Amino acid sequence: MKTTGCSLGLLILAGMLVGCQQQTPGKTRQLGTVSYESAFAAARDVVSQYYPVSREDPATGIIECLPKSVEAPPERLLGGSPARHVTTVRVRREGEAVSAQVAVAVQRQGRFIRRQMRTPAENYDGPPHGTPGQYEAATTPEQNDVWMTEGYAHNIEIRILDDLYKSLHPEAVQK
Repeated sequence: MKTTGCSLGLLILAGMLVGCQQQTPGKTRQLGTVSYESAFAAARDVVSQYYPVSREDPATGIIECLPKSVEAPPERLLGGSPARHVTTVRVRREGEAVSAQVAVAVQRQGRFIRRQMRTPAENYDGPPHGTPGQYEAATTPEQNDVWMTEGYAHNIEIRILDDLYKSLHPEAVQK
């Protein structure tokens, strides 16, 4: 009876550990047995056709792009706040092969909504904490911006990965 209880406990623990694995955002694609250097250069060239590149590091394989404003869908519950895409590409060696991961985060600007929706705990009768001066006074709009990730543009991620694969394997396009 004790072994059944221990076995059941271990099984539940194993199930919880499997459920706690965090998925990395974005889509991944195997690029085949190409050189890492050519894959990284092709990734930089392909993603720059979609978004302006801000930083690249061949040692880590990471390419970061500048945020790009996009059209916000009109069905927003709290009003139309500005939206943008923030893109990151990661090229990795995996044994003999190379893979690429693309994440295009869809972010919304939350400053305007937060400004309009103060919580009841936010008052200015007591010691000054959370005053308007801490949020809006004597700062630039960029310093006050709060961008929240709402999801990922998987259709664009797939398109970038397809273009990257085609640039590395032009013979696959002709078939």
